Amino acid sequence: MENNQTRQKVILSITGIQKYDDFDNSIEVVAPGKYYVKDNKQYLAYKERNEGASQDILTTVKIEHDKISVMRFGGINTNMTFELNKKHTTFYDTEHGALTVSVTAKKIRVELDEEEAKGEIEVVYEFEIDHMLIGINILYIKMHPTSENENNASCEDLSLDDAFLNDYLQEK
Repeated sequence: MENNQTRQKVILSITGIQKYDDFDNSIEVVAPGKYYVKDNKQYLAYKERNEGASQDILTTVKIEHDKISVMRFGGINTNMTFELNKKHTTFYDTEHGALTVSVTAKKIRVELDEEEAKGEIEVVYEFEIDHMLIGINILYIKMHPTSENENNASCEDLSLDDAFLNDYLQEK
């Protein structure tokens, strides 16, 4: 991993899957973003707006050797850290109030190609609110390169594979 400070424009497909008891939910966001490397850490950054939110949320994903941090600022403020089999507790501050949440990563997979600005990140984690296990969540990010010469990047091929969803929904 080089320390090139060049920010590359990318298209990110971010999928969050929540699974507990008989409840399964998935949310997918496709957004333009930036990819860069700084101090031997890789970063992805993008903006999104949740339904009903009054302001954008800036999300930065920091990938270190064996740890992933997801920092969100704006309509939601939090800094969740994922390390394999380590529990991390933080505040999840929304426009409607703050919660204490804990995450314990059960699987972390990072396959990013720095030169081509493409790849995938997958985190499967247990999710607790106020020290009560709520269920298993999955964060899946797919990064696609784009170029300044493209007028509109096609997002048709950015949707999460059905096989990926089916595998996880049948596992638990």
